[in-house]
Amino acid sequence: MNLRTLYKTPEGKIFFLGVVLTLLFLIALFLTYFSSLELASKLMGIVGTNLLFGRAAGLSFGYAVELSQSVIILMNIVVEAILVLLIYPLFIFSYQNLLHIKFLETFFKKVETLKVKYHDQFIKYGKYGLFLFVWLPFWMTGPVVGAIIGFLIGLKHYTTIVVVLLGTSLAIVVWALFLNQLTSFLLTFSSSAIWILFILIIAIVAFIKLQNRNV
Repeated sequence: MNLRTLYKTPEGKIFFLGVVLTLLFLIALFLTYFSSLELASKLMGIVGTNLLFGRAAGLSFGYAVELSQSVIILMNIVVEAILVLLIYPLFIFSYQNLLHIKFLETFFKKVETLKVKYHDQFIKYGKYGLFLFVWLPFWMTGPVVGAIIGFLIGLKHYTTIVVVLLGTSLAIVVWALFLNQLTSFLLTFSSSAIWILFILIIAIVAFIKLQNRNV
């Protein structure tokens, strides 16, 4: 299947949208460097932290470097939306044997195992169950995992994308409000408390990832 034919498929269009959003996001970050190197570095810090350690770490980093709450929320939503729009169609291409993406195959297998584990619940509650799965503020219920499960239980592509993006956006807002209150409380004890919280979150996520890798 050539690229033109691939683009005509729903998953191909989703992937194209992800590529366009990624390019626009990178251009915006690049332009930010001309107006404020410090701001651009902080924004890149959110991106990197979210990609490596998840939304809780990305949000806490934003608070640690004293960015506004709206910017912190928006940055994390865009990052996770891009991940969904890129990885979801790549999974489908791999599932249909159109592409073989070795570095993602292990992740895809873990998601399929997770889908089997909760198969009855997903089938019973459908898109509503998927929304709750993505919305619940835990690291292992991320939007990419949710999107792939949506495909595996037979939901339509665009239904899956909308449900997952709404769920993850709400989850990010909930995390942001919680962390904002927590950091405000901790700062009454120490000015460095927010960085301690940030390091603690990274340590917890790293431990969970290490445990999952050894399973």
